[in-house]
Amino acid sequence: MKSIDSYLSQITNKKLLVVFPHPDDESVMAGGIIQRAMTHGFQVTVLTLTEGDRGKIHISGKGRSVAEIRRQEMALAMSRLGVMDWIMWRFDDGKLRQKNVWRDRLKNFISDTKPGLIVTYDLSGVTSHPDHISASLEVLREVKRGGTAKLLWVSFEGFMKDRIVDKRVLSYLKSPKYSLRLSRRDAAKKWRAVFAHKSQGLGGFLGFPWWMLMFVARHEWYSEFEPDAKYKYKFVPFKI
Repeated sequence: MKSIDSYLSQITNKKLLVVFPHPDDESVMAGGIIQRAMTHGFQVTVLTLTEGDRGKIHISGKGRSVAEIRRQEMALAMSRLGVMDWIMWRFDDGKLRQKNVWRDRLKNFISDTKPGLIVTYDLSGVTSHPDHISASLEVLREVKRGGTAKLLWVSFEGFMKDRIVDKRVLSYLKSPKYSLRLSRRDAAKKWRAVFAHKSQGLGGFLGFPWWMLMFVARHEWYSEFEPDAKYKYKFVPFKI
């Protein structure tokens, strides 16, 4: 497996656009590459399509709406990763598959920002959430339309693959081509950003506290979109 550093060093347009549907996706899936891209001189933009306001929360809201909580958590996560340029849209959480208005806005956003590299989910959606798959499909369509941006999809290996990837979409997860090894410092920054999304109870989902993940989860994996390859996907039942 190739190092992500050699891949990043070859990209001349040093603009990375990280696109995910929900707050916390960006930190869990790409907290490492966000940091590594910045060390390679990339200007990093993180775009979240929804406020994740239909998600269940595992804390007391203290009078705040779910959207308020998740926006505040996103701000803290971005601060911990050192990301200055982040945008959170307010499209309907859980309904990206059924709605179209966000698609034109994303198309225009990509056209306006002209990224050299886009990172998002692959067509498995990893957890099989329909918003994940819908976002992946739309980004793929934009890249195929003739844009110059390269496209990396998050992938997994080892115990993280067993922990995170929904078995029903496992066959649609593209095998990784690139790996990223995080230093302990960068792993700490990533997992502290993940756990900034406190309302999501991610410690239970991931099975470890953040400080332990700093030691045992220091890799990220990525596959690369290949223009001549054929890709399949499937929407499976998913309770939101």
